[in-house]
Order: sequence, then structure tokens, then C-alpha cells
Amino acid sequence: MSEPSEEMVDLMGVPYRTLTWESGDETVLFLHGLSGVAEVWIPTIDHLAASRRYVAMDLKGHGQSWSPTGGYTAHLMATGPKMVIEQLARPVHLVGHSLGARLAMLIAAQFPRKLRSATIVDIGPEASKTNITATVRGIESRPERFSDRDEALAFAFRNRTPTELDERIFLARLEGHADGSFTWRASKAVLIEAVTKQRSRSYWKEWRQITIPTMYVHGGASNEVSKGIADRMRAENPSIRFERLEGVGHNIPLIAPEQLAALLESHWSTRTEPVT
Repeated sequence: MSEPSEEMVDLMGVPYRTLTWESGDETVLFLHGLSGVAEVWIPTIDHLAASRRYVAMDLKGHGQSWSPTGGYTAHLMATGPKMVIEQLARPVHLVGHSLGARLAMLIAAQFPRKLRSATIVDIGPEASKTNITATVRGIESRPERFSDRDEALAFAFRNRTPTELDERIFLARLEGHADGSFTWRASKAVLIEAVTKQRSRSYWKEWRQITIPTMYVHGGASNEVSKGIADRMRAENPSIRFERLEGVGHNIPLIAPEQLAALLESHWSTRTEPVT
């Protein structure tokens, strides 16, 4: 796949950053997870056909997009992707992972005519205080500043040697400073508000409302979505195609991009006409 073009898009007076690959009659919009950036989709997109246009965006409060001090409910965060879809001026295939998958779930339920299809990757619709506690603990434990690039990479890749692409994706989450130090682009306050507000309510109603061609991808070894929740999702909306990647953890776009890309190609090759 060619290198993407980068653009800061003005959406109702506020900036959102997008990356765009290729061109074609079909367009796919990708939404990343909590603390992520558009670059997390590079490994997956690299395994997709070059005959489509692929767009990945930094969500509100993440990367180089608009980062206000509040407003991180799922419904408010979904506003940015919905406006990007409007600017793309055609029904799109929508793909979301984790937090981005929750936004995709809401958009698929509430704005089906804007989409050709949806893919929801490893998120559940249940409220979960346990998830809030564990996620907030992880966010609060991270260092806020790295003295240099080497220190940042040593933190991120404590247990393995990264590739150049691994480094690129991780460093996109950080902002460099004149003294050579790095800080996170997504603040602790933003991430904590997002997970606390979004995991405090249920989205089962929206899940059951989805009628457009949709695929759900579950990581069989996910620590985010239990098999029990995933199986309940399958039972409560049997019209949704269900795929489980056995032995694969939550961060599917980075740890199983080739498998995910194959599932996406299969999903998009089926009849995915927009609802009329």
C-alpha cells in the first residue's frame, strides 16, 4: 500500500486529523481505540486491496485532533466520525476497534443510511464498573513524560524488539518537545473521562437495533470482551456476522492485522448496499 496523505479537516470549526490511502468507488473509514491514533490501522490496511479509498482518523481527544476538556460520552465522540462520513459524500464501510467500535455501533444503529456496512472489533455493549477500575488504574500508572525517544520506546516495548512500523505507530501517540522529551497526545483526564462515562451505561439497545450488513470480530483471548458477553451479543442480534479469532487478544488491528484484513475483504465482498 502507498504512503497515506495527511490532512487536518475542519469539522464545524474544529480540527480532526485524517490519513487517506488510495482511491476507488468504495470508501472505508477506520476508528481506533482508547489512547490510539489513525496509524494503528496501517498494518491492517497494508493487507487490503488497493482498489478502495481508506480513511483513518484521530478521534476527539486523541492524536492531533480537537481535544477539549470535556464531552467524551460515546454519543458526543461519535459526532466527529459522523461529520467525516458526511464530508466523504457517500455511504462508507465503517470499521471500529474497542472505543472506536463502540462509536461504530452507535452510528450503525442510528444512521444506517450513511453506511454500506459496519465492522465492530472486540468491544461489548455492557456497562462494566470492573472495566472502568482496571482501565483507569492502567492510565494512572503510565509515566507522563519521557526524557527522550529511547526512553519512550523502552517503555512501550519492554518485552519485545519493535519493528520500524511498531515504533512509528507508538511515536504517533506522543508529542515531541524542543528539549527532546515526549509527552502523550491524549491526556489522562480525557482517557479517564471517556472510559468512565462510556462504560457506565449499556448499549444493548443500540446493538439490537443494527440492521445493516455488520460483522462482529471477537478476540478469543480478549481481556476486554468475555466469551460470555460475545456469545450473548451473537444471540441478541443473530443477523450480525460473528467471527472469533481464537487465541488472539484484544488489540486485533496490531496483533492479527492479516487475519482481520482477510475477514474485512470477505465481509465487503458480500452484498453491502446502503439501506434505502
